[in-house]
Amino acid sequence: MTATVPPVPAAVPRLSRNRDFQLLWIGQALSDFGSSMTYIVLPLVLLASGNSTTVAATVGSVSLAVGLVARLPAGYLSDRCDQRALMLGSDLVRLVAVGSLAVYVLLRPVPVALALVTVVVSVAALEVFRPAQSKVIRRIVPTEQLGAALSLNQARAYGADIAAPAAAGLLLALEPSVPLAVDALTFGVSALCVAVVVRAPRRGRGPDGAPSGRDAEAAGPQPVAERFLTRFTAGWRYLAGDRFMRWCVLYGAGLNLAFSGLTFALILGVGSRPDGAVAVGTAMSAAAVAGLAGSLLTPYVQRHVSLKVTLVAGPATGAVLLAVAWTSGSTIAFVAGFCALCLLVPVISATFGTIMAVAVPEEIYGRVISASGLVAQIVQPCGPLAAGLLLARLSLPTTAAAFAMAFALLAAVPVALPKPPQTSTPAPARSPS
Repeated sequence: MTATVPPVPAAVPRLSRNRDFQLLWIGQALSDFGSSMTYIVLPLVLLASGNSTTVAATVGSVSLAVGLVARLPAGYLSDRCDQRALMLGSDLVRLVAVGSLAVYVLLRPVPVALALVTVVVSVAALEVFRPAQSKVIRRIVPTEQLGAALSLNQARAYGADIAAPAAAGLLLALEPSVPLAVDALTFGVSALCVAVVVRAPRRGRGPDGAPSGRDAEAAGPQPVAERFLTRFTAGWRYLAGDRFMRWCVLYGAGLNLAFSGLTFALILGVGSRPDGAVAVGTAMSAAAVAGLAGSLLTPYVQRHVSLKVTLVAGPATGAVLLAVAWTSGSTIAFVAGFCALCLLVPVISATFGTIMAVAVPEEIYGRVISASGLVAQIVQPCGPLAAGLLLARLSLPTTAAAFAMAFALLAAVPVALPKPPQTSTPAPARSPS
């Protein structure tokens, strides 16, 4: 990895001076904060309206399912349409959806159907926003700073997870509609930030990725336009044809599965003990802080630590601490293993993201990151189920042993790490305005 992303030349302006990146970051930091509040508040609003816990949980499951279904079409749209327009439309759609829900909650008990519609629309719009934003960032940020930009984007999500629960509780005590209204307002601010970002069109390419103008003349006759199915599956075909990318998404899928299972093992196993709720709350807060720290440390790790060492260190550290929890029966060791993974998993995630941003051709970048994200997360929902089955039959220390073995296997996988792909040549970033 240290050879994949070159060091930042002294002449390249810092990200803090990149106006467009700063605008997008601020808008999305506020949006993430508002969305994190709604994620907490909406189930509570449904319960207060007389619905069962099963109904409230179903809304959460629907949000996960919609995200997976919408991911591939969203990646295709980001490659074929104007990304700035997609981002602006996504923010405005979410503003209307969440704002309407806030008004309804203010006036009367919210029906389940309205909550489901709001969740479906908001999650689908979010999936459209994400790959479009990734493509815009790739163009407005110099290649040498992509790692730092991605780590800062990841850090803002952890920051929102730290601040949102307390804010949601305070605003919910005032009036249940207030946190929802604040969330809607953040989408308006985000839309404003996107609107004032100067358009950064593909250099020498039309909206469908084909050469245009003088570039088209230099390229000569163009091939016949590909069929829709061929274009739609371009991201899958790229992943299938690149051994390193294949390896990355499969490794990521295993890591996500084990990590989500460990998270629920902590919640269910520790939470069922006396004063367990306090311990779980403290652990989750510490994990969010660790995730924020890991995100901010990512650029340093990318410059000074090899990719293989990074991929081994995360699961290996978790495996060692969970093994200690197994042999000693210590809940503290279990929580320490979880927090260590929360520190190192963001580093691994941002590192993979940086490699893809540097190496994948821009014309299929949206489809590739959508396809890779789907593969990496499609088995993640099985983690909580696995944790529940283990705890139903085993003690918490023995469950820790099972997860220790899983992470030890993941730590051994990078031994066969293939060579990363060659760096692509994206259009140079324009000067920040």
